[in-house]
Amino acid sequence: LSATKAADLYLSQKDVNKAIENWSRVTQLDSENILAHSRLALVHERLGHEQQAVTEYIALASLMQRAGKVDKATGFLSRALKIMPKNQAAQQAQALLSSGQLLPKPVRRKGATGPLRMAQVKKLNTAEEETLNSPDPVTEASKKALMVLAEILFEYSDESGGEEARKGLQAIMHGAAHLSLKKLEQTKVVLHLGQAIDAQSKNQDNLAADELAQALLAGFEHPALYFDLGMLRAKEKRYENALPHLQHAVSHVDFGLAARLLTGDCLEHLGRITDASLEYLEALKTADLMIASEEQVVSLRQLYEPLIEAQSKEEDEKKHQRFCENVREMLMRDNWREYLLASRKELPTSEEGMLMPLAEILVQAQSSEVLEAMTRVHEMARLGRMRSAMDEAFEAITYAPTYLPLHSLIGDLLVKEDRKEDAIAKFDVVADAYSIRGEAHQATIFLRKIIQLAPMELSSRTKLIDQLTVRGQIDEAIQEYLNLADIYYRLAELDMARKTYTTALRAAQQGNAEHSWNVHILQHMADIDMQRLNWKRALRVFEQIRTLSPENGEARTRLIDLNLKLAKKEQALKELENYL
Repeated sequence: LSATKAADLYLSQKDVNKAIENWSRVTQLDSENILAHSRLALVHERLGHEQQAVTEYIALASLMQRAGKVDKATGFLSRALKIMPKNQAAQQAQALLSSGQLLPKPVRRKGATGPLRMAQVKKLNTAEEETLNSPDPVTEASKKALMVLAEILFEYSDESGGEEARKGLQAIMHGAAHLSLKKLEQTKVVLHLGQAIDAQSKNQDNLAADELAQALLAGFEHPALYFDLGMLRAKEKRYENALPHLQHAVSHVDFGLAARLLTGDCLEHLGRITDASLEYLEALKTADLMIASEEQVVSLRQLYEPLIEAQSKEEDEKKHQRFCENVREMLMRDNWREYLLASRKELPTSEEGMLMPLAEILVQAQSSEVLEAMTRVHEMARLGRMRSAMDEAFEAITYAPTYLPLHSLIGDLLVKEDRKEDAIAKFDVVADAYSIRGEAHQATIFLRKIIQLAPMELSSRTKLIDQLTVRGQIDEAIQEYLNLADIYYRLAELDMARKTYTTALRAAQQGNAEHSWNVHILQHMADIDMQRLNWKRALRVFEQIRTLSPENGEARTRLIDLNLKLAKKEQALKELENYL
């Protein structure tokens, strides 16, 4: 039921890939679900996935035949043959049906959605359509949050397919992540999430918020929940209650813009006008970066820094109030991306072709001194006058102490002077400052700079992983876990290496991580166990690899060998028979 709801939500948002994935999950759990098979058949046919469509129509024909509806079964097979006239499976099914023999029951498939994820499925939404037909940012993020929660609800409530494998994985990990709860807590989360989604779908926002709060109390944490709960509390005018929830969502790529806008609105209602205007400026910066090209993002982000600095020093409350109203009018509208793109055309560009921030329309910052100073620093550094460049940079710091691009520039100068330790210290401070501001993406840039200078800097790697996780970039976080584990491995710290792989495995089990990570990480864990002659633990790990990847020949061979070493001859023979 949860997967079907999730599929319908994704289809309503024209996210066909996710809809297919969830309907496929339904057929994995219930191979005789007629509704899921019929929707998969229609969608695959419309997308031109001929083989998948034919497979679904054959499954439907089998189910109709067994229900005594031979005419409908015949119709489905005719449809399949119309799509692929020479398909052998469809021809054989038609021959069986004509001779009065039962068609095989639909097979309960495993991992049916993997190939679809890798295939380049035709998108129903082009980038232009997304730009021209989008709701306001808060509505857009709200729909996204609801879809994410519906998908997570399925992950929690899936008690049949893959349960044995999941239990085995948890036994290996000896721990719990945000989505790995005790059974009692998991039952509560499933109950409250399900009721919250139902209530919100029926516009019962107060009830939905209360249920989300109960899910949070039960131990469930996710940016989608924090954003949704914060948004609903703001709608209830419970602004103080909404703020901490929204703060948990400001760094996430899907919810950051909307969370900033709602935070600004809450602060404005609480009379904290200066703080509100800064949140609205951060929201405008986020939106501006979203419509900029990848090559322009870094330079455009830096141009916002003096504007933020000037806005924080503005003492005229009326100006802050007017700024809040202007940003709200600019962003809280349908087709806001189109509006921003049109507004950008009204702005001049520099001689070098650099974009000017959209905020220039709304605020005139006294930032020319800072920008001119940075230009002089760059010029001196280019001429090799490093000492003068550093003096100029420190002079500029005196009248723009919180302008982080200036601190970053000093770090770059320190690198050029081969003062790596000082540069690392400076970049670390800048990364922390961006993290406190909720700009996880910018923080990751400086943490990567530190790691590039000092690959063995473990604390920075840990911070980088945290920032990537905050932004919802789980795959990149997992890769950094693996890099960290590899460092421990090379230092012969096998306990720490295995512990790090275990944490990576926990992260990989989150819903938006690629499933291929599980086997990859487990293989590293098994390798450590084998080196330490811990055969029993290695056996459990290889059993999980075999469950997740039955075609993995190395895992099968290792299982046979380990069972023999542990004097489990019958189990070794059983593994051999299953392998053959």
